[in-house]
Amino acid sequence: MDARLVFLLLLAAAASAPLASAQLSADFYKTSCPDAEKIIFDVVQKRFKADPGTAAGLLRLVFHDCFANGCDASILIDPMSNQASEKEAGPNVSVKGYDVIEEIKTELEKKCPNVVSCADIISVSARDSVKLTGGPEYAVPLGRRDSLVSNREDADNLPGPDIAVPKLIDEFDKQGFNVEEMVAMLGGGHSIGVCRCFFIETDAAPIDPKYKKTISDACDGKDSGSVPMDSTSPNDLDGSYFGLVLEKKMPLTIDRLMGMDKKTEPIVKAMSDKTTDFVPIFAKAMEKLSVLKVLTGKEGEIRKTCSEFNNPQNSSGSTSVIRISSIDPDQMAGLSQPGSSSRKVGPPPVEEETPAMVATEAAAKVPGGVVVSVGGGQQPAAQASGQEKVADTPGPKLRGSQETVNPAPVVSGAGAEEADKQEGAAALEEKKKRNMAKLRGGA
Repeated sequence: MDARLVFLLLLAAAASAPLASAQLSADFYKTSCPDAEKIIFDVVQKRFKADPGTAAGLLRLVFHDCFANGCDASILIDPMSNQASEKEAGPNVSVKGYDVIEEIKTELEKKCPNVVSCADIISVSARDSVKLTGGPEYAVPLGRRDSLVSNREDADNLPGPDIAVPKLIDEFDKQGFNVEEMVAMLGGGHSIGVCRCFFIETDAAPIDPKYKKTISDACDGKDSGSVPMDSTSPNDLDGSYFGLVLEKKMPLTIDRLMGMDKKTEPIVKAMSDKTTDFVPIFAKAMEKLSVLKVLTGKEGEIRKTCSEFNNPQNSSGSTSVIRISSIDPDQMAGLSQPGSSSRKVGPPPVEEETPAMVATEAAAKVPGGVVVSVGGGQQPAAQASGQEKVADTPGPKLRGSQETVNPAPVVSGAGAEEADKQEGAAALEEKKKRNMAKLRGGA
């Protein structure tokens, strides 16, 4: 085939398949819901005035939604009795801001029903939160659609706080962010909000001795207690983060490591020397984040309620009232109450515990930050005799020590497989109850 013809065909193919983000626009709701952005801002501002921590929660929410499977509001879906959603993934169980999104959606439905997507609400509310905390203004084009799926597996391996810096760089690179943008995003996200004592590891990376004593005294066995991410200006999205990183005065391991790695340390130092330099980089990175793998056009749907699909279906064809999570919904921040709707379901599947699940159950880290978990292949919940299983719930206050539990005996014979499944399911439910009991209460 003539080379010129091939070139023209390639151009035609490119023209017929534009990026989804190109279908977004600043004036998407100009005629269909002209007050949409004002309604969003008014609710966020009201909540922020009542609780400045709202901003950190909404900023963290957009990270967790977009990094899992694109900015599609899949994180908002409540789990069903036979299917776990992203909301149940370990890194997401303490994410906050769901109630703010639902309040915004309720107000928008009054004004212009079935028009504004939950995905747009998440992105705009995060932008408004950054503005309210003194951070930079940045553009968020509109027109996203909401997802029709929400799988826990998509969020189980979100990046988190004790990850090695090279691995974190790789995770951000996969999403299209360079190292400088990654540093700026963590600098902005981790400059507001609080860190729970349950997730602080003071011995995992070098730390300032006086600062270590301060946070140790503040936590002192209180798993649900918390310390500010940025001890100098906890409610202001500013550049003080970078100096604290170099001084080793940040509670999270990853932040202290950022000031030591050969690729990130020079960037952190440059931004510390001139803190205003990170502002435009952070703004650019947030713009890129807000259009990550979005749904547009006729893809997805516009949900009437952000926490559930408009027409949920299950391939099993069986029916029952489901609105019941596999964990106690009263223990999950933002989870809707049971019994509020009907969905098609099948018999609940038995989950096998994986190393990623064990790690990420304890990875619901920081309001306003990116989190990290440990990956890995599947591992049965009930382990063979002679082996030991590391308990998934660390001891009180600062993590460091680990305890072991007695392994389950091997079941042999005809009923071995069924017994393993039942024991695995029971172990998983018990693990969830323990972790949720630790995670409830405190931001």
